[in-house]
Amino acid sequence: MKTHFLLICFCLGSALGVLAATPNSLYDQAAVFQLQDQYEREHSYCFPRSKVSVLVFADREGSEQIEGWVRPLYGRYQDTIDIHGVANLKGVPAFAQGLVRKIFRKSLQYPVMLDWSGDVAKSYASQSGMANLILLNKEGAITFRITGASNQEKLQQCFNAIDRLLPEGASPR
Repeated sequence: MKTHFLLICFCLGSALGVLAATPNSLYDQAAVFQLQDQYEREHSYCFPRSKVSVLVFADREGSEQIEGWVRPLYGRYQDTIDIHGVANLKGVPAFAQGLVRKIFRKSLQYPVMLDWSGDVAKSYASQSGMANLILLNKEGAITFRITGASNQEKLQQCFNAIDRLLPEGASPR
């Protein structure tokens, strides 16, 4: 049954692009989408998922703030949660996309989904010029969002929000 759901989700994602209403507030259902990463591998994002997810959106200006979020999140949670990056590349002309993809390949070892149209970022109400972290429960409800550069207070808020979604005893304190 789960395989059929994923196949349907994959088919719908590729046929329709971004699905669902724009989630502007907490507990809205997250949009289903499909994007390629810098290695031209397809990533389908649909629900339910096996783990709690953090989507990290950023455009060029916001990308400088990502490491301050992702390194502490990964250090604390490792493989307990999914952390996925989405680069908002709206405005990059088609002739330059190959070069941008190559730059991503050379500078990043982990996959980053490339949102050339900016539609996925828009569907998640991602703000330009800053990092956007969006926490999703396994069912795809947005349970927490935070923007900008990280600091201890913001990181603790994020940790608390993630810990609330993890099973008892699964959060690394």
